[in-house]
Amino acid sequence: MAIHRKAGTENFTVASLLLPPRIRRRLLSIYAFARLVDDIGDEATGDRNALLDKVDRDIDRIYAGYVATDPLWADLTVTVHECGIPRTPLDRLVQANRRDQQVKRYRDFTDLLGYCELSANPVGHLVLHVFDAMTPERAALSDKVCSALQVLEHLQDVAEDHRAGRIYLPAEDLERFGVKEADLAATKANREVRALIAFETQRTLRLLDEGAAIVGTLSGLARLAVAGYVAGGRATAAAIVNAGFDVLTTTPRPRKSRTAAELVRSLGGGR
Repeated sequence: MAIHRKAGTENFTVASLLLPPRIRRRLLSIYAFARLVDDIGDEATGDRNALLDKVDRDIDRIYAGYVATDPLWADLTVTVHECGIPRTPLDRLVQANRRDQQVKRYRDFTDLLGYCELSANPVGHLVLHVFDAMTPERAALSDKVCSALQVLEHLQDVAEDHRAGRIYLPAEDLERFGVKEADLAATKANREVRALIAFETQRTLRLLDEGAAIVGTLSGLARLAVAGYVAGGRATAAAIVNAGFDVLTTTPRPRKSRTAAELVRSLGGGR
């Protein structure tokens, strides 16, 4: 499926080749759904809300027992029924992209984390369901990991988001560091922008490290997969640091060697 190829551009390994095919298939079906909804919310021409309405109807069909013919929806349907996945996480991902059509700025970090509750945290819940590992305690830790991964992606994509008319950096922090919105349109980050990105990176890394405790609660394949997500986030933060917090000149990308080292650290209980 073409949309699966985009998985290779993510900061973390969506479905490790070390996982058995049935688990990879399930994780890729979740990724394909999330990617579809994000692409509609970010790139689709025409009435994006109408396209999201169609996604809602397709979700309805899954839970009504409809047998889909489209490969993406067919794979997702199998995953939902095999893993007993509730529809709330799917609905929240759609809701996040509806919000993107209306909300272009975020007041403070708490406000931004509220957006992550819709745009990122549901993915973690879906993954826990795939591994039959969902508990309230794990969900809370997963939320921290997923929110951190989302914010780190926003930090990487400041320039791209600004061109699209969106700023995910909290307005409160822009003011605190003396950053004007016009500064984000530059081809190189000035001192104020770099100081702001450094602050956001360190704060987000602390959130990720708090959530990393989830790895120690898991075993087997679930532990491997979730440790990989944590490792990808830490490697992304390292890439931003290595770029001198200049996310305007280029988009910092995690190195595979750093991701591998962070995976070993995560699996070994390093937090």
